[in-house]
Amino acid sequence: MRRNVAGVGGADSPQEWFHSLPINTKFLLTSGILIGAAVSFNISSAATFAFVWPLVWHKFQIWRFFSCFIFAGSFSFNFLMHMYMLYQNSLRYEMNPFNTGAGGTSADYLWFLLFGMTVLCIIGYIFEIAFLAEPFLYMIMYVGCRREPQAIFNIFGFKIGALYLPWFYVALRLLMGGDIVLILIGIAVGHFYYFLVDVLPNTHGINLIKTPNFCIDFVQYITGMTQPRFSGVNIQEGGGYPRADNPPQTRGGYSWGRGRPLGGAD
Repeated sequence: MRRNVAGVGGADSPQEWFHSLPINTKFLLTSGILIGAAVSFNISSAATFAFVWPLVWHKFQIWRFFSCFIFAGSFSFNFLMHMYMLYQNSLRYEMNPFNTGAGGTSADYLWFLLFGMTVLCIIGYIFEIAFLAEPFLYMIMYVGCRREPQAIFNIFGFKIGALYLPWFYVALRLLMGGDIVLILIGIAVGHFYYFLVDVLPNTHGINLIKTPNFCIDFVQYITGMTQPRFSGVNIQEGGGYPRADNPPQTRGGYSWGRGRPLGGAD
């Protein structure tokens, strides 16, 4: 069941809309726009945000671990489309992530992002990929579609089931004569996470993905909401941890409402 989060679509002003966004989606959207602006207005160069391992290791430029996933080019139509798709897919999944120990909250989504970034960084290091924003986007899209496989999307007038959505973009890229390697990398990493969080627990009773306490504590501190903590290793249908040590309680911070993902089914 979809949990209650940001009341996107019900805000009366852009400020209310922005403040209503769940924490991870808000951070990804804001940082992407800021980095794009920095390059567009020549405040910084694209090379500053690339994943270059020697500079990370020898110069301790650790921001590259994050910026390489966010930088999607300078302001352009392609940048706008990328940010819109990131916003749409991040919001949709953060509203209803796989429960890996924090009750299907933003803490679980944060741990998914960190897990995916780590795997993509390893791939980026091996194959010397400097910018990972595209596989990062499709990783989020793939897992979100696996989480809600019954969803229907209306893309350019075509109704597409969630399970086929990532492959629709693969086919579209091929028709446009583009390279699909980065998209396939994102899909592969997303499927790896989905296998660990859903397939493996349901077929073999093994949970290898568990949201650590620092993710729960961080989201709790930022949002002002007590996050559920789950004990034991009992497995419920759809993966995850079904028993809560303490129920979620609101203690100030953001006022969460029911959101509606753009492009989803009515």
